[in-house]
Amino acid sequence: YDSPSYNGSYTRTLDAIGTALKKNPSIKVVIDVHRDAMTAADGTKYRTVANVNGKQCAQMMLVMSTGESGLPHPDWAENLKLAVKLQNAMQSKYKNIMRPMNLRKERFNMHATKGSMLIEVGTSANSVGEAIESVKLLAPELATILKKAK
Repeated sequence: YDSPSYNGSYTRTLDAIGTALKKNPSIKVVIDVHRDAMTAADGTKYRTVANVNGKQCAQMMLVMSTGESGLPHPDWAENLKLAVKLQNAMQSKYKNIMRPMNLRKERFNMHATKGSMLIEVGTSANSVGEAIESVKLLAPELATILKKAK
């Protein structure tokens, strides 16, 4: 939803989330997938990787809201609990796959559900292959956590 401009992307995303939730009211989890933009002042782009079972994987980072932005976000702690479970499961199983969680004041549309999170899968310098390898590890762990959360 960055097109035609990054400005307004979260508004466009929230509209799409609202439409999806109306069509599918059983949705309990909304995951916003990004890649981080880690660029130094000199233009150097940083690539974050972890080696898992001999494969290069993009490191991932959960970006979570603390509910301090002033915008309504009453269930932020529920989102954070889910994210902490995922962070711990991934880090205990795949050393260095997760960067430290980033707690932010901004809401990032995480108020939409009690199971919302934003996941940065690598950076703009990581290859698509590295990102796919990471998501292959993430999906079963997330599925396990969500099944237990019912």
